[in-house]
Amino acid sequence: MPLYQYKAISEKGKKIGGSIDADSLQEAKQKLIRLQISVLKVELLSEKQLKTALKKKELFSLTSELTRLLQAGLPLFEALSALEEKYKGQKIHSLLLDLCDQVKSGESFSRALGRHQQTFDLLFVSMISNAEKTGRLAETLEELSILLQRQMKIRKQIVSALLYPSLLATFCLVILLSLLFFVVPSLSELFEGRELHPLTRIVFACSAFAIQAKSLLTVFSCLILGGIGFLCFSSKGKFWGRKVCSQLPFLKNLFAKIAFVRFCRAAATLLDGGLPVIAAFRQARSVMGHPLLEELVEKAERRIEEGSQIYVPFEKHPLIPPLVPRMMAIAEQGGRLPFMMEQIAEIYEDELETYLNHFASLAQPILLLILGGLVGFVLLSVLLPLTDVSSFIT
Repeated sequence: MPLYQYKAISEKGKKIGGSIDADSLQEAKQKLIRLQISVLKVELLSEKQLKTALKKKELFSLTSELTRLLQAGLPLFEALSALEEKYKGQKIHSLLLDLCDQVKSGESFSRALGRHQQTFDLLFVSMISNAEKTGRLAETLEELSILLQRQMKIRKQIVSALLYPSLLATFCLVILLSLLFFVVPSLSELFEGRELHPLTRIVFACSAFAIQAKSLLTVFSCLILGGIGFLCFSSKGKFWGRKVCSQLPFLKNLFAKIAFVRFCRAAATLLDGGLPVIAAFRQARSVMGHPLLEELVEKAERRIEEGSQIYVPFEKHPLIPPLVPRMMAIAEQGGRLPFMMEQIAEIYEDELETYLNHFASLAQPILLLILGGLVGFVLLSVLLPLTDVSSFIT
């Protein structure tokens, strides 16, 4: 059933908007009239408008609420309809309306989710597809909500570890630029014609260069901000950013641990749901976000298909800790691979948390010393000539 968006005036005289499903434009108008509102505009929702991208937190809330409704005994369509009623007028509403429409028309839930790839990734859709075959939809949604919660936890730890150093660096940069562009030039006339200390001459020269090249510096700053925006918000930018970060000496191990924890969590959930090893690895690979490790897992899939043991492709790789293939070998012999993958994820998630805590505790004082030294250098160079009283008398 097509979806229509509308703008209307409520009984209280306020402008309202939303979405409604109907077989035709005329039926949509009649439904709105029955709601006793004055319709201003009704139009068909386009495919682009339907494909709303949800944030991780919104997706987690949706998954958790749908899980609870299914566990309470509601059929899937009734659960989706209840959520659609709850989120009326919000960003998620059009997505829920489309899911309701697809399920009502006889489409499978996984295919309906597949229409919204910006929100539901390949792993999410694949797990729901497997759950539909085995009749474990509520259990799978609960596993997905736990998986999303752990991903959000890791992201929160990374943000909290980087936030304070970033704010400190920004603040000190503003102070430094203020000194170079405003304070130092205002003192240049005071020291004109005097023999200055080498430190003072260096700072005055830097200030003069910054003022003369301010247009160039502005363009350079805009390019840097544009590059950061490209890396953060563009899909191609994210891909290249991950590729570069995965090869930097300091960040290489951090990003590898994050990606491997994601892989192990996803693989454990898929294997526990009854998927074969190769299919589970293939789907879990899609959430790693690490090009080098994705290539490794892809090679592992091919070697397992050729008859190799599961742990062999992961041996002697610089980004894979030696304990991982050993644990995989034990799990393969005992037939407990899902449990062992979950244990590997637990171990390296704890290591990751410790690593991030150490990084935050070390980065803050080191950055403070570096930036404080720069600002102190500028201030000292300005204050040194002021201590020479005899030159003022002369």
